[in-house]
Amino acid sequence: MAQVTTAADWAPYIPVSLFTRLLSFARSAWVMVMVDNPLTWRLFKGRNELDDIEGPFYILGAPQRELEDGKSVLAPKELLERDGPFLFMLDVKDVKGNPIPHAVLDCWQADSNGDYYFSSWTLRGKVKTDAQGHAEILSVRPSDYGAPLLGVRKSHMHLIASGVRGKHVPMTTQVYMCPGNDSGQLAGDFASYARPVPYKNMATTWSLPNVNHGENFPDFPELPADDVDTAERVRWWNETLRKHEVGREVVAVARHELKLSVL
Repeated sequence: MAQVTTAADWAPYIPVSLFTRLLSFARSAWVMVMVDNPLTWRLFKGRNELDDIEGPFYILGAPQRELEDGKSVLAPKELLERDGPFLFMLDVKDVKGNPIPHAVLDCWQADSNGDYYFSSWTLRGKVKTDAQGHAEILSVRPSDYGAPLLGVRKSHMHLIASGVRGKHVPMTTQVYMCPGNDSGQLAGDFASYARPVPYKNMATTWSLPNVNHGENFPDFPELPADDVDTAERVRWWNETLRKHEVGREVVAVARHELKLSVL
């Protein structure tokens, strides 16, 4: 696979055609009415305990975002420098706990202001796990969004995970980040008002205050000193950021495990 050589090549600006947007919006309308509807949810989803709603913001045909095997970048340089690099570390396994190599994760998220992008592929893309079923995705932390009177969505990344075709059931899910790793906050997400609270979809998120002016980002506990594996992976990304002249280091890392059902 060709190596990305400059930060300008990371998640470059690529426009989304009007046709693709219209087709995606029509599809999302059907998904919201039929699949995500609490009244019909069990007809389509719920076999996997990590199933979650897709929501209205999915765009068909996202590009590949791999930097190298198992490592991908969703955010362009300007967002990494504005909001701070946020690292997702995801492990994809089957229900028996076996890693699923080269699983595809179709990801989309809001930025740190709570905004989604529709006219470009910003903060959208497909990534693959490595031979051990592990994927690292460099992005920015998605913010909560919504209005207190109308309902607030908690910080999350959407993804559709696909394993081996004909063997694993593709899963639509979300990965949540709650300050203090307090999953109880998910009960306040308006998407949970009419469905079970997705407690098992919350990632464990660690802050790296040494690169955030000594403060936790934002109110996540500090990465434990004995978590050598995560620290080493963060170090690799920081070296890569410096090499490509991105003026920030990783401010936090979220770890989560996904399990795909077998057909």
